[in-house]
Amino acid sequence: MTADISLGTTNGQGEEEMEAASVLLRRLIAEHPHERISLDDLLNGVGHRAFGLLLLLLALPNSIPLPAPPGLSTVFGLPMAIFGAQLVLGHKAPWLPAFMRRKTLPRNEVLKFLDRATPYLNKVERRLKPRMNWFVGGTGERVAGLIIFAMAAVLSLPIIFGNFLPAFAVLLMALAILARDGAMMIAGWVTSVVAVSVVGLVIYAGIEAVKLAVFSLLS
Repeated sequence: MTADISLGTTNGQGEEEMEAASVLLRRLIAEHPHERISLDDLLNGVGHRAFGLLLLLLALPNSIPLPAPPGLSTVFGLPMAIFGAQLVLGHKAPWLPAFMRRKTLPRNEVLKFLDRATPYLNKVERRLKPRMNWFVGGTGERVAGLIIFAMAAVLSLPIIFGNFLPAFAVLLMALAILARDGAMMIAGWVTSVVAVSVVGLVIYAGIEAVKLAVFSLLS
């Protein structure tokens, strides 16, 4: 089952609806002619939806309870931070340095992961619709970019079980950008606050545990 958002169809009033992000992402990767696919290939294929789709791909490995293909989860942090910074600056299209653009992943492994992730992703996509435009306009996207940059920093921390909420917040914001859904954007912002609170609590608990262990050894 896929979300009811498809590119090239109309809603009966002349308004074009968008292809669901999961469908578009899978199609672009499936139609790639080579065994391995790079971020450069995706940047060239997604057009005006590039920010949202690339952020979605980068967030998926840590926001879906499934094993990711080798290499996919190791390349997301820095590009995610770069894209977040570019949204803050109001860039219309994403840019990455050449060495990141050339980083490749096995196409078939990425497709298998997307196939397993699609049922989870569709549960969120079915709730998407254009609304509350201010939150996905210029100012809203800049706020989202700042939060995405912060979530990328949190994701880089070596915290056990500390990746899910920050990545899920980015996933919600990416889908909000793609569907122009302000309510979903707010959900992403709220999730990011919860993520920072949980990670902060985990760090605090870890520090206190270390202090207690050191005190016990020295006493």
